[in-house]
Amino acid sequence: MSASDDHRDGLPVAVHYLAGYIFLSYVVSTMGCATTLELLHRRTSKAGLYNWYLLLTSSVTMGGIGIWCMHFIGNRAIVLGDGAAQIQIVYSVAFTGVSFILPVVVLLAAFYAIGTSEKAGYLRIVMGGALTGSAVCGMHYIGQLGIANYQCSYKAAHVVGAAIIAIFASTVALGIFFRWRATWTNSWWRRGICGCLLAIAVSGMHWTAAVGTSYKQHDQSVKQGGQLSRSQTVIICAVLACVSCSVLSACAIAAGGDRRRSRTKARQVVLSCVFFDPAGRVMVTPHAGLPSKKIVDRYRGKTFNDDDLTRTHSAFLWAFRASRNWKLVTDVVPFMRSRIESEKAATHQYTQQDGATDEDTEMQSDFDGSFKQHFCVTAQDLAEELRQPLPDMGVLYDDILTTTTPVSRFSRAMGYSRLSANKGQMMFTVRQLSRHDAARLAASGLRFTAIENVIPVLSRRIHIPPMTLAAHLRDMRDYATSGRNFEPGVHLVSFVMRPTVHDNFEVLTAKGISNPLPSSSLPIKRLQIAHLELLSHMEGWTVSTCLNWLKSETARAYRDADAFRQQLIQAMGNLSSVMPPDINSASRFSARPLIAPCRPTRHSDGNNCIILPFCVVSTLDTQISNPDFTFMPLRLFRVQQQVNDGFTGADAFAKELSQELYYSNARSSSTTDPEIAPSVRALRRFWPKRKQPSDKMSTTSQETLAEHSPFGEITVRKEVKVDIAKLAELSTQPTLGRHASQTTVLAGDSASGTYVDDLYNLCYSPNIRLRPDTFQQTSTVS
Repeated sequence: MSASDDHRDGLPVAVHYLAGYIFLSYVVSTMGCATTLELLHRRTSKAGLYNWYLLLTSSVTMGGIGIWCMHFIGNRAIVLGDGAAQIQIVYSVAFTGVSFILPVVVLLAAFYAIGTSEKAGYLRIVMGGALTGSAVCGMHYIGQLGIANYQCSYKAAHVVGAAIIAIFASTVALGIFFRWRATWTNSWWRRGICGCLLAIAVSGMHWTAAVGTSYKQHDQSVKQGGQLSRSQTVIICAVLACVSCSVLSACAIAAGGDRRRSRTKARQVVLSCVFFDPAGRVMVTPHAGLPSKKIVDRYRGKTFNDDDLTRTHSAFLWAFRASRNWKLVTDVVPFMRSRIESEKAATHQYTQQDGATDEDTEMQSDFDGSFKQHFCVTAQDLAEELRQPLPDMGVLYDDILTTTTPVSRFSRAMGYSRLSANKGQMMFTVRQLSRHDAARLAASGLRFTAIENVIPVLSRRIHIPPMTLAAHLRDMRDYATSGRNFEPGVHLVSFVMRPTVHDNFEVLTAKGISNPLPSSSLPIKRLQIAHLELLSHMEGWTVSTCLNWLKSETARAYRDADAFRQQLIQAMGNLSSVMPPDINSASRFSARPLIAPCRPTRHSDGNNCIILPFCVVSTLDTQISNPDFTFMPLRLFRVQQQVNDGFTGADAFAKELSQELYYSNARSSSTTDPEIAPSVRALRRFWPKRKQPSDKMSTTSQETLAEHSPFGEITVRKEVKVDIAKLAELSTQPTLGRHASQTTVLAGDSASGTYVDDLYNLCYSPNIRLRPDTFQQTSTVS
């Protein structure tokens, strides 16, 4: 096509364009824009060397490849006159260099202004689009100033139109990109669309301005010597475009490797960390994944029926306690790592000599102990990857999620789905970060985003259904905040136990950040003697009987506790309204107040609270429709309360840790006492001295049956998952509901008693189960 006919000197020179170079310029611009968006997608903060590197490289790829290369390849599509070499455009080297630097600097400011938030505001997007469009226009016209052998004139309408196209299209492209980026959609084609739109902004502006440009007053004194030919210009720009291709390819390879690793981890036992910033946003990698490390390829218990690592397994309960005592674990991780390496070497030698398989070596009797060591070492490795000390890795979440690798359609059609599907397990450490820690992790290349934004991509990566994952992530957020502890004060609680088919018990617990049991809080902070006298009359009564008596003239006679009586009526009414009627009719009140640890607050004057329980053992088929409540294994609930903020049990865990490590060392003839880490020897101070056998029968634990071993104090334990109640003789003080119970639901060797044990015993106390509702039978409410 032509813009004008040939004229004498002083008039515009005829212009036509080569279609091939026009198309090539758009392709190069698209590559530069797509690379820019790919790099911006990985920015996580305004601070940190990693993020500044991404900001600089994205500015260079956009300004240098998306704009500058497009401009000069596009200008090589311009043919003046009849195409004679001596009348073609000659560019100044100085202006050419300036035209490269200017858009890079302006885009650096534009991308910095947009920020790194998960959902950039419209004001920031408009500002960034305006600066990007200005960079495109500025680069074009500064590049035009570099034309040495012609005087250019521009039509005002085309200049304005080119500026509008550049700013509008840049704003639209960046707006779509950052709004899509907020949903964490990891589809390459969506970023490709944004790259194409951004390239349209560059190309549209360029050709609108080019059509409105006239070339006059050809200066024949300017020589063509040193001027790059069309082929040389294409080669230089193609090299820069190859750089863009290399970056895109590296990102694609990294994403593909991440997907392959996620499929592999879906068949393993994996430890992941789930951190939340003060706004409740979850921390993820730039690829929308959770920082994670493999613990073992697959957990295998002592029998083929115990392949899964569940939250009631002794190894998980040990890990649960270990995450509350990271400071003790840190000292012995080097020793654990050396033990793992020596065991690997011994296993490798064994498999080579005897031809044993990996499954044979996994079916060892002490695999539980090996798993514990792998868990601690993996936690240390994950902490080092995040540049965090191990004590800052948070606490272990109280559930394990099961992952399943996807099965192809062909495999399902051939009936191989059951053979091909392999499931793994994921364990999570959770932590609520401070603003400083969240900013530091963001500066290192990690991102914080709303839970709902990351669910679709994260669900596909870790192979967990979206609904299940979303529910657990929200629960982890609450768990990281509260730790399932009671609030300070006095609470009326409902302790509901349900038997299971595995001869264990489950307890009804509350979700969220409230008290761990279904409860109703009283406004008072302490109980007085008058309150205890009022409570003593309701020993063993149901909710309805208690309410009827509290409203009677007999109860009103306790004038010193009248306010407390009104508070009890309100609390019992609230508690009964959220519990099923059959549970309310079966629950029995215990007049003995129990002391439970509570979460520390500025306004609390201690670390303990008071609970007044209704206790019941429900039937096997008991179901609770209230979504705020869920059943949890009793052993896990007990350990959870044992290691909360009010009672960490560090000394007991240190003693148990020293026993296990010393036994692990004693089994190996390759490790001598001097080779034991000093930290391990330090832990032996918790070692119990040898005691003489006692003639008295000791109480048998619900979960631990001990066998003596030839290692002196070393004890090998077999875990038996049975909950049994053995009650001592009842106290002779029924007035305050006091019971002398010695049952303890142990979850570890050195587990200590908690209020959960008292609640467990109350469920089987005759004063609770057998006392008749005498008031309901003999009295009437006035």
